[in-house]
Amino acid sequence: MNKKKIAFFSFIICLFTIIFSLSLNKAFAENAASSKTIDAITSLDIANNSGGDLEKDLEQWVTFRLNATYDLTDKDVKAGDTTVVDLSDALYIESENFEIRDEKTNEVIANAKIDETKKHIVLTYTDYVEKHSDTSGSFFVYTRVDFQKHPEKGEIPIEVTINGKTRVVGKVNFTGVGDGNPELINKTGWVSSEDQKTLSYTISINRTKESLQDATVEDTLKFSNASYIKDSIRIIKGKFNYVNGLWEFTDRTDVTDQHTITVSEDGQSFVIKLGDITENDQYRIEYNVQANYSPADGEILNNDAVLKGKGTTIKEVVQSTVVQVSGGSGIGYVFTINIHKVDNENQPVAGAKFKVVRQANNQVIGEYVTDAEGKITVTGLLKDKYILTEVEAPKGYVINTADTEVNVTDFGTDKSVTKTIVNPKEQTTTTTTSTTTEAPTTTSTTTTEAPTTTTTTTTEAPTTTSTTTTEEPTTTSTTTTEEPTTTSTTTEASTTTSTTEVPKTTSTTSKPEVSETTTTEDKPSLPNTGESTGIALVIAGVSILAGTLVMKKKFSK
Repeated sequence: MNKKKIAFFSFIICLFTIIFSLSLNKAFAENAASSKTIDAITSLDIANNSGGDLEKDLEQWVTFRLNATYDLTDKDVKAGDTTVVDLSDALYIESENFEIRDEKTNEVIANAKIDETKKHIVLTYTDYVEKHSDTSGSFFVYTRVDFQKHPEKGEIPIEVTINGKTRVVGKVNFTGVGDGNPELINKTGWVSSEDQKTLSYTISINRTKESLQDATVEDTLKFSNASYIKDSIRIIKGKFNYVNGLWEFTDRTDVTDQHTITVSEDGQSFVIKLGDITENDQYRIEYNVQANYSPADGEILNNDAVLKGKGTTIKEVVQSTVVQVSGGSGIGYVFTINIHKVDNENQPVAGAKFKVVRQANNQVIGEYVTDAEGKITVTGLLKDKYILTEVEAPKGYVINTADTEVNVTDFGTDKSVTKTIVNPKEQTTTTTTSTTTEAPTTTSTTTTEAPTTTTTTTTEAPTTTSTTTTEEPTTTSTTTTEEPTTTSTTTEASTTTSTTEVPKTTSTTSKPEVSETTTTEDKPSLPNTGESTGIALVIAGVSILAGTLVMKKKFSK
């Protein structure tokens, strides 16, 4: 009896194992099949870094924008579904990963991942798409010509493949690689991909192989609310070579301890004494800067470097690092603030003076006075938060002591915002005084019999009535706020190896130094449908069943 029970229970266990493995197989297959690609991109175009027409020829390191619009209406999109965007080999994506967000709620609609080969974008949708219908919007990435794949001068078609379907978006004219333009001093800079508040810089000295006496390098920050990270300043001695469109820096030796570095007390400048330099001496100075705020998309961060020799300035360079944040709607210095000053009767007030300050770095944009219509227009601003402070009220008006804030979300689709600010009139006082005085009465009687004179004088005290009436001012304030527009932010980065310099930036005055890296792209594999796991479990179940049958035979003997 015991043998029969053991055999029976073994059979039941095997049966449940097989059923469980088959159900797992089905679940894995359904999960793999549930994720699908979505044809969501409705339009593509190219523009310059400010969003305008791309009219100029592109030099080696100059970036431009690839704009895209999407629409998920009637697409039955689920969390985990994707849209895949591939760029042609002639292009290189300068952007990092970013998020696509709802303009009103700031919820994440999709996560955009940039493939490390820098030619591949995958949008993965979140559960937002299951909770909202008819979702649509736009995003952009920064890109440039991949001059290592396309070094020649000429016209390059911009081809983009969406879920396997290729489209020609436009074309650009490329100036070609050139000879690298060797300079006595060259400077590059870029924003860290890990921390948008950290900026990295390099100064290359003596690519032209010249001799200098008593050489010094002076570096100065030209933007506020930031300072040097003192411990990051390094002086490297080595050799520059221009190879395949890139400046390589080899035979590196750290000689920081052999030179004097002096950083100013305010952290805004430093001086390095290099001493005498021969034609065989070449240097690279590396350092980081910490900003106390997150730079806005399109913001230009200037940083000067001066190379001096014995008693003379040899050369000065200005490095302009342009902050580029993919996915966002901020596109540089193209935003406007309108101030409308009125009194408590909603009439325009002229002559009111305002100070406009960018809150992020306490930068004073300027002071402005309202015109005859009570208006001020401040242009050329970044999409950021600003504080409007009234510093002087016109005669007859009370100054408005409360600051007015302009938030990022206040800017409308026309890239402007209007703030109406009320100036009450000065408080007025009306006084009425009434005075009544009765004339004195005198009676005089004279008798000739005796020289007696009686004089009686009656005087009534004057009566004074004083009435004071003060009217209370009435103030009416009207403020108009535009519908907010927000979107995603990312930062761009650089990768520097021990043998090659690699900044990722857009510089208006210098060529970046980059390092060669080798990226091996894994061959794509077929999607996991769960069949292999299910089959393995089925085999395990069959093995257990077979073992049970063998045991049953032994026990039956």
